[in-house]
Amino acid sequence: MNIRDVQRKLDVITDNLEKLEQLASKSFKDFSSDFRNSDSVLHRMQTSIQALLDIGSYVIASRALRTPDTNAEVVEILAEAGIVPSDKTEVYIKMSQFRNRIVHLYNHIDTGTLYDILTHELTDIKDFLGCLLDTFR
Repeated sequence: MNIRDVQRKLDVITDNLEKLEQLASKSFKDFSSDFRNSDSVLHRMQTSIQALLDIGSYVIASRALRTPDTNAEVVEILAEAGIVPSDKTEVYIKMSQFRNRIVHLYNHIDTGTLYDILTHELTDIKDFLGCLLDTFR
């Protein structure tokens, strides 16, 4: 991965966040009445979280830190290096686990849970992104 790849991933995250915020503004009734809303949220969350983890892996490699074996280790290494706050480590690990859940257990995510995550936890994606962006400043 190179800096152009990082920029493309940042663009994906930015675009996804804009769309997710639009969907988050819907009432639960409106959100749940159209399956395309859930499908869109699942895809946009999965690709946003994956892009964050990919950028995190790039930062880790560029600083010659230890190589992560799992997505959770990406977060742990970033925390050890002071790139993400240690008090957010569990939040970001849970985010990576949610990405795994989307990929592998997509049929076990109910609309209510998805809507709750959409309306209450988008700031976690933004915060993680902010931490990663700080490494490029």
